Amino acid sequence: MPTLLHLVMTGVWGMTLIIHTRRLWRLACVEQLRHWEDEQRLRTGWNRIWWWLGQDEFWNEVRSDCLKAIEITLMIFVLAWGMSQ
Repeated sequence: MPTLLHLVMTGVWGMTLIIHTRRLWRLACVEQLRHWEDEQRLRTGWNRIWWWLGQDEFWNEVRSDCLKAIEITLMIFVLAWGMSQ
């Protein structure tokens, strides 16, 4: 039983990580403009990923999904604790 609970918690956190990593890659594929000395240049490669990591638009969904994962983890913990007593 404990092994199953560990697998469920690992699955929940793993899926959260996978979903947001994929979302970050999709967002990074969208070309973003930046201004350098009144020039507009397209962000390329890793700069786009770093740019998105600094945006609240990305982190708002990450925060809500992490809170859901924490909630599920706590529910599993309380369930396991109640079953052991």
